[in-house]
Amino acid sequence: MPSVANWSRTERCAPRRVLRPRDEDEVIALVRGARDAGVPVKAVGALHSWSAAAMTDGWLVSLDALDRVLEVEGTRVTVQAGIRLKVLCEELAARGLSLSIVGSVLEQSLAGAIATGTHGSSIRHGNLASAVEGLVLVTGTGERLALDADDPRLAGARVSLGGLGIVTQVTLRVEEAFRVVETTESRQVSAVEASLPELARSAEYLKVWWLPHTDRAVVFSTERTDEVGAVSPLGRALDEWIVNRGLFALLLLLVRVLPGLVPAVNRLVARTYLAPRTVVGPMHRVLSLAMPPRHREVEWAVPLERAGDALAATRSLIDRQGARVNFIVEVRFVRGDDTWLSPAHGRDVCQIGAYMAEGPGIEEYFDGFAREMESLGGRPHWGKELRAGQDDLLRWYPRAADWLSLREELDPDRVFVGRFLEPLIDG
Repeated sequence: MPSVANWSRTERCAPRRVLRPRDEDEVIALVRGARDAGVPVKAVGALHSWSAAAMTDGWLVSLDALDRVLEVEGTRVTVQAGIRLKVLCEELAARGLSLSIVGSVLEQSLAGAIATGTHGSSIRHGNLASAVEGLVLVTGTGERLALDADDPRLAGARVSLGGLGIVTQVTLRVEEAFRVVETTESRQVSAVEASLPELARSAEYLKVWWLPHTDRAVVFSTERTDEVGAVSPLGRALDEWIVNRGLFALLLLLVRVLPGLVPAVNRLVARTYLAPRTVVGPMHRVLSLAMPPRHREVEWAVPLERAGDALAATRSLIDRQGARVNFIVEVRFVRGDDTWLSPAHGRDVCQIGAYMAEGPGIEEYFDGFAREMESLGGRPHWGKELRAGQDDLLRWYPRAADWLSLREELDPDRVFVGRFLEPLIDG
């Protein structure tokens, strides 16, 4: 069987079989078969990940065929778990509805996005998992389990890391469709750093990009509007294929060979691609981005009040290491929630990401960044590059022991335990 890789090519696996169930009954049958055969199982969506969360050398289960909207009842929708976010957003828009938050990329499957705590950027909204009001999953014993909003286990199952079962249906809280206007503004990075918590509260949706080796940061501020405007599909396609996969990718290749050019190239990119602009359109189209060129990511969620310290520590780290960082540092915000393994569990957070295309010093940069963020009380994003064991899990999350117990209850034979979950479960 050919190997399978995640989007960033940071993780690979060689599954014995790749299965594509067409309905929930087939999911139940394959889980029971895997349990009887003693074969591990891992469900995957779009594989848009930097971690090993979707890797297995057992049976890899694609949920691509489970991609329909099943029911719409007011502002609650029930969908099959394999639906891509870009399809879900358009299906909702056709019904006059919208999610309240989206992440930067809409290529992901819904189940994969919620299982890893994927988020957008708004201190007024939680991550995607926080909108989940019900789940149906197939447990490690091959049983169908429905969890509704009154079931206390739902808080443990929203961000599941794929460890509790294969999710087949998701019920989401949505709202009436709305439009937004996004404005970008260049500011001194030192001034942004000093005011991040206040800045986060200044707009419904707000994020910051800082391109290392420059002294400016770009602030993206987005509010609801009645203005008329549209995000052009042609413009999005040009961004992805001409700018991101063409020009930007060539620049990244150049600085990989000649890393000394990174500061000059970053300044050029900041003056052109990150120039001020205003965009109006449906929320999901404005807040999502064209697919970027391939790169690697590490991201941590630190308490909101430490946001300025996190950005300052990142800037200092780059200076100390003399790193040539060829990609943005991204600062986003997420409202706190009660989901047991959500990086925003129990507190509002600043999600700060250190990104870089392959180049000299990348491992040292990522390792140093992780140390700095953990020292600020941070928790890593489950879908980005990370190393963690059970001690880390128990230290980071007050309800980790409850999640471990729930995992044991729903998957006593470890059908869903693979290379990603093993160190979290076994220490």
